[in-house]
Amino acid sequence: MKYEPDSRPRVTRLEKAIAWLVYASVVLGVLFLYVLHGTGGIPSFLFPSILVGEIIWIVCAVAISRGAKWAPYMAVVLAVITLAVSLPQPTHYSFAETGQVVAFLIFTGGAVLQFALIGAVALFVFRSRRG
Repeated sequence: MKYEPDSRPRVTRLEKAIAWLVYASVVLGVLFLYVLHGTGGIPSFLFPSILVGEIIWIVCAVAISRGAKWAPYMAVVLAVITLAVSLPQPTHYSFAETGQVVAFLIFTGGAVLQFALIGAVALFVFRSRRG
């Protein structure tokens, strides 16, 4: 039996962290869709638009899991869009005031995940260009 070195490139801890941040974003997005589906009084366009966004996040997660080189950049674009859409919404901040703890935790956790994802990909790009 002959030893052959692994031909796959080594996946760093930072790349794994980026992948898990994307996967966590998908899970929170699905959870948000579940909570949103049971909420009355939302505009009719909101659920389908968030569903389309979630499908795009799932495509990104699949690309990350397959090691696509472009996938982390797509994740950053999605994270920026997600933050740009969600942070200005006063309704999201009122979740805490109205006692909607689950919705507030999803919103807060999602925002933290998006900022962490942007930072992790920025660090990954910085390290890959340096070394």
